[in-house]
Amino acid sequence: MTTATVTNVRGAEQAETSWLASTAWAVVLGAASGSACVAVRLSFRLLQWVFVQQAGMLPIAAATLPPARRILTPIIGAALATLVVWMMRRSAPDLRFEEYVEAVRFRNGRIPLLSTVWRTASSAFSVATGAAIGREGSMIQFAAAISSWVGERSPLRNMSLSRQVTYGAAAAVAAAYQAPIAGVFFAMEIVVGEWAWSDIPQLLLASSTGWLISRLFLGAGPLFPVRGSLPITHDLFWVLPLSFVLGAVGPAYQKLLHISRAAKRLPFALLWSGLAVGVLALIEPKVWGNGDAALLGILQSKTLLPDIVILLASRLVATTFCVGTGTVGGVFTPTLFAGAALGFAAGHLLHNPEPSILAICGMGLLMAAVTHAPFMAALMAVELTGQWHLMTIILPCTMLASLIARTISRESLYAIASPEPAEFER
Repeated sequence: MTTATVTNVRGAEQAETSWLASTAWAVVLGAASGSACVAVRLSFRLLQWVFVQQAGMLPIAAATLPPARRILTPIIGAALATLVVWMMRRSAPDLRFEEYVEAVRFRNGRIPLLSTVWRTASSAFSVATGAAIGREGSMIQFAAAISSWVGERSPLRNMSLSRQVTYGAAAAVAAAYQAPIAGVFFAMEIVVGEWAWSDIPQLLLASSTGWLISRLFLGAGPLFPVRGSLPITHDLFWVLPLSFVLGAVGPAYQKLLHISRAAKRLPFALLWSGLAVGVLALIEPKVWGNGDAALLGILQSKTLLPDIVILLASRLVATTFCVGTGTVGGVFTPTLFAGAALGFAAGHLLHNPEPSILAICGMGLLMAAVTHAPFMAALMAVELTGQWHLMTIILPCTMLASLIARTISRESLYAIASPEPAEFER
């Protein structure tokens, strides 16, 4: 055997060993990220029980509370969230926060853990007391920070920290939404921003690990099950014009969220958001929370068209006000609800015998329009509902909605304007 042959064989063996090591480490990162998501979710449930003596869906708890308490609870939560922010600034004025997408693209995956812990604590009080914001945003951010912390201690020196945080983000989405395949595409389309085909095995393993841990401690999905298999009929042709409509609605929705940030200038801004949620909850208890109960009601066709209009308007006001005042959380689940509500309303107006099928399509279409991630959006819609047979219809339409949204505005929900450090309030 020649020297060159020996060198090639050794190189191949080292490459195989490196691939196996990175694959095994992806499982470790998936387990760490999934466990972090579960820990945050359980802490939210515990804190929610402290405030409302129920650990289930927040709107159900809100409906059982007397009017005065329904108003005061979100205000108290907002006050405590404000106190956490004040304590953070007082104890560590130079503490810096980093969003996980920015960290992966600009900071080599480094996410300060301490600032993320403070932020998660602030979010916990808001989420547990009914703020109309997505809890999953804080769960994924905290899990990504844990992945960064674990990754910095990785024995694999040839694996960048950015890649490790990307694996953790995939696992976090899978754990938060019981959607392992969507988690992979979330990591590629949104976190990395490009098709990292060589990382798919590791992403899939990390995502599946996070998903399994979530199933073990939080129960099995899908999160928003639809009974039976919805029939594919000629009425689904209406998904095509709906794609154009929601493709145009996406940028408008983002613009509304952006404009709402002016509310941060209000004195004690978070308290005003708590008051808004409390008052609106007197009209519609489903204003409380991230929209999961409202979304489930739509998908199971338990909501009438007039109620949908009132609920959509109420939640839109509450969510934009919470986002605008700086409430820590995400808008992923509220956006899924908005898309489902618009699709469901379209189904009713078109006299579709199964309006929930357009609701499922609407979830994916609006999500694709605001994130510019059509594959993730289509997969999220079918994984959350279990309606996998709709994938061949939803995917082309999410691609169309995303294209229309990109034509109107190049910015997405996860757009990064510049590599400048993020503010804590963002």
